[in-house]
Amino acid sequence: KLQSRSARIVSRRRRPRATDDAQPGSRRGQSMVEFALTLPMLLILLLGVADFGRLFSHGIILEAAARNGAEAAAQEYVQLQRNQPGGTLTPANYARLHTIALEALCEEADPLPNRVASGTPLTCEMPLAAVCVHDANAGDAVGIGGACGSEADLAPLECSVMDPPWTATIEQTDPPTALPYVEVRVCYRFTTLFNLTNLQLPFGWSISVGEVWLQRDRVFVAGTY
Repeated sequence: KLQSRSARIVSRRRRPRATDDAQPGSRRGQSMVEFALTLPMLLILLLGVADFGRLFSHGIILEAAARNGAEAAAQEYVQLQRNQPGGTLTPANYARLHTIALEALCEEADPLPNRVASGTPLTCEMPLAAVCVHDANAGDAVGIGGACGSEADLAPLECSVMDPPWTATIEQTDPPTALPYVEVRVCYRFTTLFNLTNLQLPFGWSISVGEVWLQRDRVFVAGTY
């Protein structure tokens, strides 16, 4: 009887239970479901980090392009004023300043992937820029043959930097005898790595990632002392 009882105990211990076999598969299935739910959000997070770095880099390039364009035109303004009788610029001089500013900006924007440039002298369709020369004579005003901000007419609605009114007068009032300066406004279409429109995420979330418009407004004073 003792042996038969021991045999029954051993046989009971060796008998596999159905629940033991089902648990590993159940855990694997649960892990796959969790992974499928979190994977889209993880991918978007990684792409967002990469795009943030690209966005920051392109913003620096656009900043430098706007500043260099304004600086190049301001320096040329000083030379033109010295060569003109009475220091008064002609409409042709103002047109030249626009050309110089746009060319310098376009050259500086060369690293931007969406840059579209053509012509001689070089001009950019993207990034899109507009120029205005501000001086005491307001000689760049559109009404008297100037071109202050005329390039902004081609800007898309997303370029809100072009919306404020353009005036060729010196808007700076401190100090009262403010120097002339060149203003350059520019906007650029930044494209993310993946153009995702109304992407549906778990838990009813959604996200749209595509184009971002970078915009800058920079001025450079012409040192006509």
